[in-house]
Amino acid sequence: MPLDLDDPARASGSADSHARVEIQTHSGLTYRPLVTPEDAAACFDLQGDVWGSTFDRVPASLLRVTTKIGGLAIGAFDDSGALVGFVYGLAGMRDGQPIHWSHMLGVREDARGMGVGRHLKEMQRAILAQRGIARVLWTFDPLQARNAHLNFNRLGVSLVDYVENMYGITSSPLHLGLPTDRLIVMLPTTGVAGERPTWNGSLAASGSVPVLTPFPRAGDIQVDLDDTAVPHALIEIPADLHQVITTTPELAGTWRLATRASFERALRRGYQVTGLHRDLTTNRAFFTLVASSSADTNPGRS
Repeated sequence: MPLDLDDPARASGSADSHARVEIQTHSGLTYRPLVTPEDAAACFDLQGDVWGSTFDRVPASLLRVTTKIGGLAIGAFDDSGALVGFVYGLAGMRDGQPIHWSHMLGVREDARGMGVGRHLKEMQRAILAQRGIARVLWTFDPLQARNAHLNFNRLGVSLVDYVENMYGITSSPLHLGLPTDRLIVMLPTTGVAGERPTWNGSLAASGSVPVLTPFPRAGDIQVDLDDTAVPHALIEIPADLHQVITTTPELAGTWRLATRASFERALRRGYQVTGLHRDLTTNRAFFTLVASSSADTNPGRS
């Protein structure tokens, strides 16, 4: 269903910024802004279901306040009216321009794999575009291949930065006891990702592209990006981090530290992430990188 989106005058003022947003339906679920105290309470409870009861949850009262002053919270509801997923973010400024920081995206375990997260992000993007917010930023764990696929391949984000242990080590079962290193990514709310390079890893299987990995295999080409300029590179991550935690938990920390070092080198040299490539034959997953025209000039981070 099309959105009856916010009046721009209302969105920029102090009135409820969710006013007059029409409900959407998709794949048997109903998507709409969280507007009532009961919605906010359900969101608080769902955060515990997704990240654990000891997780630093956003209180219902704060969720209500921030959505009154430019924040945005959208929920996905099943046919019984139960909240099964949500996206929540705050209004902010970056480089002197208004942005939206998408703080949380959570989906109940039994609703995962249904495209709920993607639809929530697309609805979020549409509403923010109507409000005149040009950019939305958020974080995700670079070791989570499924999230990397959604963000880079499906949504078309661009990499902004890599942050070491952004939220500290938490007790959340989804954080797996690892340092919470995160990629900060950005998505334009109108048009397409546009300037991001389009190399998608088609060369990966040829054995001609260097692989940055803590566990090299036969045929992998290895380089030090600080010493060698190459047009393309791959950063390997676990194909399934939860399987690593379950079967060989002692390797999870190795993956974290190696991926951190690889991204920091790549960013120093100006490489850009173009997507997430899965090699189904070898059960490997790689971020695909391309050197920018200024890769040798150590441009720093955006």
